[in-house]
Amino acid sequence: MEMQLSDVGTVRKIVLAGRLDTTGVDHVETKFGAAIVPGGKATVVDLTQVSFLASMGIRMLITTTRALSRKGAKLAIYGAMPGVMEVIETTALSDIIPVAGTESEAIAIVTG
Repeated sequence: MEMQLSDVGTVRKIVLAGRLDTTGVDHVETKFGAAIVPGGKATVVDLTQVSFLASMGIRMLITTTRALSRKGAKLAIYGAMPGVMEVIETTALSDIIPVAGTESEAIAIVTG
């Protein structure tokens, strides 16, 4: 699992690549939370390169979203591949974390 961090204007952007399974989450979870929560910035997470989403990955996303929310900021995910999107829909993750199709839609969600 790889993670890249950048900013798009006032929005933090995280690009995840690989498998969000137990091994992948173990590799990036601390960096992921540390890159997002302390700054309290609106954040979008690019899932276009995530090939698999397991329960550990879902937990990581929810935990970070809730911690960010306590700081008054929002997190949205976007670009999920069909297999990952199926997991998001099956688990109703979109009830907790806004899901967008594109980066610009996700930015509009977190800044609106």
